[in-house]
Amino acid sequence: MGKRKIERVEEMPVFQACMALALSIEKSSRAFGPDFKWLRSQILRSSESVCANMTEGFYSQYSTEYLQALYRCRREGQETMTHVRYAMAVKQMSDERGLALSKGYDNALMQLASLITSIERKIRERGKAKAGRPSGSS
Repeated sequence: MGKRKIERVEEMPVFQACMALALSIEKSSRAFGPDFKWLRSQILRSSESVCANMTEGFYSQYSTEYLQALYRCRREGQETMTHVRYAMAVKQMSDERGLALSKGYDNALMQLASLITSIERKIRERGKAKAGRPSGSS
């Protein structure tokens, strides 16, 4: 039995992991003090952006666009990890919570790296059009 085709971005394990992490960040950052409203805003934006960029890329017409979106996901995920480390350093997030989130992001970013490698290979083999869309069609 072959692999089932993923029809929606929400079916992707890496998307599910990143969405769960973004929701966890949202809950964890609620307790940030009033002086750290800016940090909460930044960490929420970057964590949600991972999911938003993945969605945007998934529904793009060309594999190269998808790949660019995944590179943005990777950058946003790394930015989120920086915010988590900072939140831990300034005692707005417990070390236990921060380390759990960091471990989750490490795992998700490894999944993302595998997906990027796979798409890069497909582009080399098949060109820039996504599967199911003939090259040059609109």
